Amino acid sequence: MASNSKMLPLPISNQPYVHISAIAGGHITLPDSAFVAPANPTTKRYVPSLSFLITHPGIASPSAILPDLPLNRPLRVLFDLGLRQDAKDYLDKQQNHLSSRKPYQLYPGVPQTLINNGIPLNSIDLIILSHVHYDHHGDPSLFTSAQFLLGPGALDVLKNGLPPELGSHQIFQSDLLPMARTTELPSPKAAEENLWNPLGPFPNTLDLLGDGTLFVVDTPGHLPGHINFLCRLFSSPSADPRWICLAGDAFHDKRLLTGEREIGTWKDTEGRTCCIHLDRSKAEESIARLRELTEMGVEIVAAHDEGWERDNSHRFLPGHM
Repeated sequence: MASNSKMLPLPISNQPYVHISAIAGGHITLPDSAFVAPANPTTKRYVPSLSFLITHPGIASPSAILPDLPLNRPLRVLFDLGLRQDAKDYLDKQQNHLSSRKPYQLYPGVPQTLINNGIPLNSIDLIILSHVHYDHHGDPSLFTSAQFLLGPGALDVLKNGLPPELGSHQIFQSDLLPMARTTELPSPKAAEENLWNPLGPFPNTLDLLGDGTLFVVDTPGHLPGHINFLCRLFSSPSADPRWICLAGDAFHDKRLLTGEREIGTWKDTEGRTCCIHLDRSKAEESIARLRELTEMGVEIVAAHDEGWERDNSHRFLPGHM
């Protein structure tokens, strides 16, 4: 049993809830040896890059974090945008990396899937990126009305990049996002900011709309600015509360969450030990906290969980969770 200090918040009077629909934002192929240990060096997995459409019933007063969100109408939020719809829209070095992830499938991706389901791209109010890797940021320029929200440190990664020896996937487009519509959350270490609070097993979470429906969760380790999204779903008064945590790249293989595998590493051409997570120890801490969350009855969905995709086809747009 979780201690009272780690309980998730009970619903308030007239508690709002959200609906969530998964979207397959393309697929890539991942070698087990770069992600888990022990691993068969020839084993590969064909995985989705998941995005999620979240519909909130609407807020009556401005959000302290995003004061320009519209009021008194339903809000459409996307968590992650998956892969771009066309490889030619990536930077040359990103295309080179993508070629190492064959077979892959990019189209229809998130934008066309939304359009196919009667959802105009200019109706999306907010896009939250778990982090700014190529297989999560998708095609931001197609969303001409949306605000963008990033975790602390993500803008520095976009602007200044990372050393190339950290991996061919660490290539970033400095002008990826429209800065006039982009907000970066403050660091939890910033003493003057009082936005982050403990929740469940996590020391730093943020009640995004102030109504207990959507919580940004600081989950360090993978890349600066990496965040998760904890969402309150409807359940009948007689049923247990329903929560789902959208975990981005906190882990790339469900066996890391269950403890069946450890985080993998590999040697580059210079003999350096590389890891898909920039800070392996912090990534392990984040996974351990997510494991605690599962013990509290929360469903965890990582971006590249092909097993979840296979077992939950009814929860993809136009279906919902």
